[in-house]
Amino acid sequence: MENRNAEVLDFLRGLRDNNDRAWFQANKPRYEAARRHVLEQTEWLITHISAFDDTVKYLTPEDCLFRIYRDVRFSPDKRPYKTHFGTYVCAQGGRKSVLSGYYLHFEPQNSFLSGGIYCPDKDMLRRVRTALDIDFDVFRDIEAAADYKRFFGRMFSPDALKKMPQGFSPDSPAAEYIRFKMFFVEHRFTDDEVCAPDFLDNVLPMCRAMKPFNDFMNAAILDF
Repeated sequence: MENRNAEVLDFLRGLRDNNDRAWFQANKPRYEAARRHVLEQTEWLITHISAFDDTVKYLTPEDCLFRIYRDVRFSPDKRPYKTHFGTYVCAQGGRKSVLSGYYLHFEPQNSFLSGGIYCPDKDMLRRVRTALDIDFDVFRDIEAAADYKRFFGRMFSPDALKKMPQGFSPDSPAAEYIRFKMFFVEHRFTDDEVCAPDFLDNVLPMCRAMKPFNDFMNAAILDF
């Protein structure tokens, strides 16, 4: 597949600087071309990820790609459009899924691959924390894997509790992670990497390295 991500990022730069309906309508063909290319890349990822994670094999690219239109009804920020493309290859609904999957984000100087649990409800949060507490040796082995460490480093959260949540011991080996409110791994890309001919070929082993992490998170949510 020809990599046309330079055109995708160029469109997004223009949208970032001209986030209004008049500019968007005047550049609708550029948007549609960029969207098609992200869909094509999503289809490629579904096909190739399915070789080692068959939970995603029945997804369509349209299941995975998020809309570019912002919901501004309850937001003080009235800009009508997102300034990125996001696609989520994930079991049980793609972009609508609550499970951990493979999220690819296209944005000038802010592109990344990530996976994890975003804004879990109380029950999901308890399940993941319990899994980390009970099976931390398993999770530690996942994080010790060479490719996982090379691509992602360690799991992180944008926010964490200062104290241990009720029912968990501060002496737990997983204490740091149990205080997390969300659970993510992430690998960031430069614009040059996103536009390189072998971009998807480089993304795929990252997805493969992420799978044990996704499996752990999803087993916590689905099995406890």
